[in-house]
Amino acid sequence: MTGYTGFSGNTSEQSGHYLALKFDAVDGVTVSVELVGGTVGHPVELDSDMNMVLRITNPETQKIKVIATDGTTTDSKTYSLTRLVLAA
Repeated sequence: MTGYTGFSGNTSEQSGHYLALKFDAVDGVTVSVELVGGTVGHPVELDSDMNMVLRITNPETQKIKVIATDGTTTDSKTYSLTRLVLAA
């Protein structure tokens, strides 16, 4: 994709491969997502729409880490992107 300004105001991040994810909302649970190996380097807490757009530059080295907490218990899961095929 080129010229995608919804991801970033930084022009160098407005082209490339983007992965949009929708998470299920669970009452009382806060969900954060981090693109491990991405440019931000920290988890981003999802807002009420529970949507996340990630810019994928290298599925061989990047992973998606999902962190869910209810205030007392925190659970996380990391997902590999190694089989993700990026279209030319």
